[in-house]
Amino acid sequence: MKRTAGTALILAAAFALTACAPGSADGMSRGATTAQGDAAGPSPSATPSPGSTHDVPQNLPAIPAGVRVSLVLAQGHDEKIPDAVEHTLGEIDAELAVITADPASVVSDLASAAAGDADVVVVVGTALLASLDSASAQLLDQQFLVIGGQLPEPTENVTAVVWSGADARVPGSEIPGNLVATLPEAVTAGLAVISDGGSGMVYTLP
Repeated sequence: MKRTAGTALILAAAFALTACAPGSADGMSRGATTAQGDAAGPSPSATPSPGSTHDVPQNLPAIPAGVRVSLVLAQGHDEKIPDAVEHTLGEIDAELAVITADPASVVSDLASAAAGDADVVVVVGTALLASLDSASAQLLDQQFLVIGGQLPEPTENVTAVVWSGADARVPGSEIPGNLVATLPEAVTAGLAVISDGGSGMVYTLP
């Protein structure tokens, strides 16, 4: 697996680069969902709705090899978070870029992650939720994945994986003690449902 460190671009340039980004890994679309949903999960044509959650499907589809993931972290994050994500993605031969967001330019940093031809931009916890809400509304062709938190209102290009004690919608909410331990399961589930056309939903781990 390839892991790189990311640096921020100005927001306007990031949007321009996103518009002409190269094709994504097979089955991991940056735009509208097209894959067939798993029988245990929601239909790809389902519309996200406030307060609506779905159980993570029991039989998760395979994640395409070579998927490109950008992990955007808040300053002062637990160093165990990128390590856990890297270990998980290593099992599917994915590429990982890690960006530590500047508090003064989080939206720009999220856009930079998208401009780097990421198939999925991943945010962990709730520290960056407000900025993610803003960036995702402007980057509708980019898939985002939130682990351990969710946006106040659903959007078709933001998927969330939550569990008991890790489902807050309020930015900066307390980080659950089992966040790092749950990351492998949550990241795998999130990437799998996105690749299967089930993006835009909130999924609950058992």
